[in-house]
Amino acid sequence: MATRRWSRVMTMLVPFALMCLAGAASAVEVSDLKGFEDLFGRYAPGGDCRRTPQVVVDVAGFTFEVDGRQEVVTNPEYAAAYGPHDYSGISQWFFPFRIKDGYPVLMTFNHDEKKGVLAIDPQDQGYPGGPKLSARHQALVSGSPYARCK
Repeated sequence: MATRRWSRVMTMLVPFALMCLAGAASAVEVSDLKGFEDLFGRYAPGGDCRRTPQVVVDVAGFTFEVDGRQEVVTNPEYAAAYGPHDYSGISQWFFPFRIKDGYPVLMTFNHDEKKGVLAIDPQDQGYPGGPKLSARHQALVSGSPYARCK
């Protein structure tokens, strides 16, 4: 009898726990980067502005410079709750692009708790066995880690 009750409790708790986790990882669209001034600047692979691709961060959003072309993203999603529930470090996460089934890449500013370092990693594409990243997104991932230009 006690086993049946425990099973019923677990049946109810597991979906609730999964919903809480899903909510913690959600992101919110932002219309500008006011309040993120400490992230502003030009980022290049290793901080060498002679190299590409490059990412410019300013109040309007992100400008990605890949293969001589620019793409401006003015409505990225800020993943305020991406880290662990008790996270108190300096990293900040953004999803600059949306695709039908999620986000192709994740941007982590102050990556590994290092101020001025930006990592761009595959998120919902580009992982082993998964859908491939577009050439543009792959170029951004391949250029990582980035640092503010010196």
